Amino acid sequence: MNKKTITVIGILAIAAITAGYMYLGGLNKIDYSVENISDYNLVGEHFQGNGDDTKIEEAFIRARGYVEDGTLNGVLTLVHYNDTTLVDKEIKLFIGVALNKGTANLPDGYQRLTIPAKRAMRATIEAHNVVMPSPETIEDNLIEKAAEYGFKLQDFTIEQYISEQQLIIDMPAK
Repeated sequence: MNKKTITVIGILAIAAITAGYMYLGGLNKIDYSVENISDYNLVGEHFQGNGDDTKIEEAFIRARGYVEDGTLNGVLTLVHYNDTTLVDKEIKLFIGVALNKGTANLPDGYQRLTIPAKRAMRATIEAHNVVMPSPETIEDNLIEKAAEYGFKLQDFTIEQYISEQQLIIDMPAK
């Protein structure tokens, strides 16, 4: 191959990568807002352990299945606790569903979790998870925006997976 062919292939590759990034929503702006909340009513399962544990993915898939098949009426949700007492690479999560309305029947192994909240700082992200900013970046921005409004936030995030292309991350106010 001569230099001209290599240059053309390089330019086409860069154009394809850029187009893919844009198509997946990599250039979409993250919307930050203050939201009035009426508590979070969740059902799901607690997890505490190594962040690479397959049980996390299994719980996530199980919860998504309950939403998709109509067993639970709500939004796939993950609560990520920033617990400073955890050892290195250990995480603490609640994986389940934020209910749209109450339910009397819980799937086996599921428990209820109510998070009292009146106000939250929210990030709305419309992009594929491959091109989303890191959770740490989003969390830092939420804390910074809340400070601009004059309030402090709890030390956990509530991630609501609306669709493959939309994620809402809330941090309730203290």
